[in-house]
Amino acid sequence: MSTESPSIRRAVEAAAPTVSLELESRPETLTLVRGMLAGVAELLAMDPELLDDLKTAVSEACNNVALHAYPTGPGSLAVLLSSTKEGIEVIVRDHGIGIAEHEVADDRIQGVGLQVIRALSTQSAFRAPKDGGTEVWMLFAGERDGKPLFDVPEPAAPDDGWSKQLTGDAVVSVSPIELLGGVLGRISRALAATARFSLDRFSDVYLVTDAISAHASTASISNRIAFAITAGGRQMSLVVGPLKEGSGIALDTQSREDGSRSPLHVLTDELELIRAGGSEMLQVVMIDHRE
Repeated sequence: MSTESPSIRRAVEAAAPTVSLELESRPETLTLVRGMLAGVAELLAMDPELLDDLKTAVSEACNNVALHAYPTGPGSLAVLLSSTKEGIEVIVRDHGIGIAEHEVADDRIQGVGLQVIRALSTQSAFRAPKDGGTEVWMLFAGERDGKPLFDVPEPAAPDDGWSKQLTGDAVVSVSPIELLGGVLGRISRALAATARFSLDRFSDVYLVTDAISAHASTASISNRIAFAITAGGRQMSLVVGPLKEGSGIALDTQSREDGSRSPLHVLTDELELIRAGGSEMLQVVMIDHRE
């Protein structure tokens, strides 16, 4: 069942995603999804009511994947967000068992939450992709009473698929680069919490992700960048790229005005530059060494 306008759907789906987030369909991953939305909203100066609608509707769609898409255990979950003059578009996609068309029309189905999604989004659709699974498409209006509800960013750079070579608890592709700080910071802190970082070490995550974002703003190959984070057992590993080959040299000389070294040197346990097909990936590892 669909409440979408084909012309608007074609307009928004033609755009490259502003953010793509791939993770496993566990209930706790809702924290990562909501953190990503908050990070985007911060940069776009999003209207608080719009952000609340986004969080509620997208969480409902993701929660349905966690509860119903994979009967035998967690599976893949993708959230694609695009911000254009038409509004905020979000696609929640899984490759699970899917739901038949007659079931989509039945609002009584436990956990689907179609009524919530329809009520909060301007347009929505529930679809069955050709490669299986389920896709929930939502569009949220960018204006209310003639006033914009968020600052439209510059067009997202094409998704070059670079993130496909990354693995982790969360794999993210972001464009424009200015979004990296908010999205990376919030997702990193959420995963640091699940890894049971101490309060002091948790605070270090702020400084490290800010330093990574600052480096990426000048070292990124294009206006799109990807990162992957794996966390657990008081340890977190983060990989970000693609970066210009040789850009890591700046990290060896990077210092503050007072002569102190970058947080990337001081606060990480491992710092490595990995060459990958004419580009570089920056990998950092943070460990909480508390007893």
